[in-house]
Amino acid sequence: MPLNPAFEHNGISIITTEPLPPLGPPGEDVVCLVGTAPDKDASVQYNVPIRVANQGHWPLIDSTGDERGSLIHAVMKTHEKAAVTIYVIIVEEGADLAASTASVIGGIDPASKQKQGISAVPDCMERPTILAAPGFSHQKAVIDALASVGARIRARVVADGPSTDTEALVAFMETLGGDGSNHDRVYLVDPAVSIYSRKAKGDILVPGSAVAVGALASVKQWESPGNQSVPVSGTARTIEYNILDKTCESDLIQRNGGAAICHTALGGWSLVGNRTITGRFISYVGLEDTICRKLEMSSQIVMAKNMTKSFWDQQIRRINAFLDDLIAAEIIPGGQVYLHPTLNTASRYQNGSWYIVFDYGRYAPNEHMIFHVNAKEQFVEEFLESVL
Repeated sequence: MPLNPAFEHNGISIITTEPLPPLGPPGEDVVCLVGTAPDKDASVQYNVPIRVANQGHWPLIDSTGDERGSLIHAVMKTHEKAAVTIYVIIVEEGADLAASTASVIGGIDPASKQKQGISAVPDCMERPTILAAPGFSHQKAVIDALASVGARIRARVVADGPSTDTEALVAFMETLGGDGSNHDRVYLVDPAVSIYSRKAKGDILVPGSAVAVGALASVKQWESPGNQSVPVSGTARTIEYNILDKTCESDLIQRNGGAAICHTALGGWSLVGNRTITGRFISYVGLEDTICRKLEMSSQIVMAKNMTKSFWDQQIRRINAFLDDLIAAEIIPGGQVYLHPTLNTASRYQNGSWYIVFDYGRYAPNEHMIFHVNAKEQFVEEFLESVL
């Protein structure tokens, strides 16, 4: 008798399934710094991202304790301000600033095909959310390179002004920005600052970005670092800040897309400024990057699945759950996820494409408080009526 092809099994089968994992929380900041460290540990390779999680790892970039190079002070000050993971990419020092700058900008080695300098940032084991190259980022070419990589991996960039005078700073900022520059994610800080050096047994000057990175990492990615204290003992030049005066020097700098380290009424020194070079709130950039990174990372698991109605419904519910978490945590005030009503055509579907809309609101930073203080005779009259 031939086998019955329709027969499967005289019994039961149990098939279990698991729903797709949730998108999870937004994630924490990861810093990547590019620069020089002539006294690095012998085990550390040039142009390879090295993870520096805490003070115990500092000898990897300063094995002698002489505090040489552009990286060590930025690492120390960032960890002093925020408990954040830092990756460092060490490049070889050149004969002069121009040669070292070329190493920092990097590229692809034609012989070994190894990524070098800023080009090696995407090789970090954890995706950086903040990029900087203290000591070199007062140059447009370095800012351009950082901004280009920052746009690719969705990371904000901390850069430096010339730290000379405000006229030169404004002139420098006028060379930045524009369509296609990616400078809408560049947070530029002036001036250089004084910090205490154990090796020098006194104060030394370091770029403002060396402490601004820590201020940015000490707040959530969707928050502004403005008004954060910075661990410095002084600044290379005084930038006036007056909370009441629209004509003060710090206001001029902010109006042109920069941030300043100033002495404020809070005492000590604070980072003043909420916007990037293009005038966009840095908190808006961080929020957008946070959302887009999460959507990107969560999408890989469902690639190549058949686009059935249940598949679409599942994805919309999954992303809406992430959005609801953002609302509950007061990261955004509201939002909605849905299929695009007009772009999801038959031809696009047959080509394997579909469109999801992620609408969301944003909380603006408190940049300008406006008080109306009015003297009114009404309250005098009411007082007199109550006692006469």
